[in-house]
Amino acid sequence: MSRLNRLEVIVPTYRSRDLTKNFVKSFEHFSPDNIEVVFHLVENSDDISYKEEALTWAKNVNWYQNPEADTNRNAAYNRGSWANCSAIDFVKQDIESEFVFICHNDCFVATKLFFEELENKVEEGNELIGLTYSPARNSYIHSSGLLVKTSILQEVGVTPDFSKDIDVCEILTVHCREENIKHYAFEGTFSNRDLYESCNEPWKSLGRMCGLDRTLGSDGKTVIYVHLGRGSEKNFGNYFKQGRVMYSDWNSLCEGLLSEW
Repeated sequence: MSRLNRLEVIVPTYRSRDLTKNFVKSFEHFSPDNIEVVFHLVENSDDISYKEEALTWAKNVNWYQNPEADTNRNAAYNRGSWANCSAIDFVKQDIESEFVFICHNDCFVATKLFFEELENKVEEGNELIGLTYSPARNSYIHSSGLLVKTSILQEVGVTPDFSKDIDVCEILTVHCREENIKHYAFEGTFSNRDLYESCNEPWKSLGRMCGLDRTLGSDGKTVIYVHLGRGSEKNFGNYFKQGRVMYSDWNSLCEGLLSEW
């Protein structure tokens, strides 16, 4: 039976110290003693301004520089997806743990239940586990947060195929369906906005249209994982929409929760 005794985490980042810091610290805070967590932070630019600090955010942090993926803050022509793909490709062949967690850096682990849920799904035989999926995109598991068997990642990769409307990491869902590999995706407000009413606080009071993707645990009410969405664009002041949680609000929320734990 597969178990999460060691878990490596690939985190693409782009000139965004605070987003990455909040994610790493939340993930590390709730990681149980029986799981050795190793972070691979892939900076998709030549920015080294927070490298030394980043190495202190958790027990095991590796830093990689990937300046060829620099989008120059331009999200046109799917540049963000290609940059994300590049970061994952940069380290995927070096992963040694049986499972690897892939995510966006504008995410947050909200409870220790996050790890309990992942462990349960692995023990049930799932080889791909998504924290978010999109009904509008063939219910593909989203790249903002997923756990996948490392052998599948190394065999299949995450490269988009926009001619087939397959974005970064979505090929993993395609592969599991085609090969009848057991996989699972949690429910949340990305797939059903009305589920915000089931969320525990402080996540419920943010409302239906706040823009946060809140993943619910198996109990249907505990938020286990949160994705800000458009984190890089919000970081650089390139995105605004009435009612959405913005960059400063997100940082305040995450830092406030971290200070309470």
